[in-house]
Amino acid sequence: MKHLLIDENLPASIARILPVDSSHATDVADRPSDRQLWDYARSRGWNILTRDTDFFDRIMLDGSPPKVIWVRLGNIRKRDLEAKLLQLWPSIVNLLEDSDLVEIHPDSLEAVKKTE
Repeated sequence: MKHLLIDENLPASIARILPVDSSHATDVADRPSDRQLWDYARSRGWNILTRDTDFFDRIMLDGSPPKVIWVRLGNIRKRDLEAKLLQLWPSIVNLLEDSDLVEIHPDSLEAVKKTE
């Protein structure tokens, strides 16, 4: 997997626990907009990890890159989120190879390929 850009609505600690080169949104700018993050990731061919529905909308309109991993777990403790991401990471990486978006639900993963 290419570099991962973690949206500011997720803890920066995720960058330290996932087995992928990662940066947090705060490394890009102080309070960057979704558009800034999208453009930054797109220009570098990075993927985005987010809880934000705006990235789903953007990928449906613009396509990838970047590819998006959308966390849809509701309210969850940081340590539980980190554990869930670590547990699912191999499957997420595998699904992202052939899709533009991977949604992480409490009991499943869903892969979406944007059709032209």
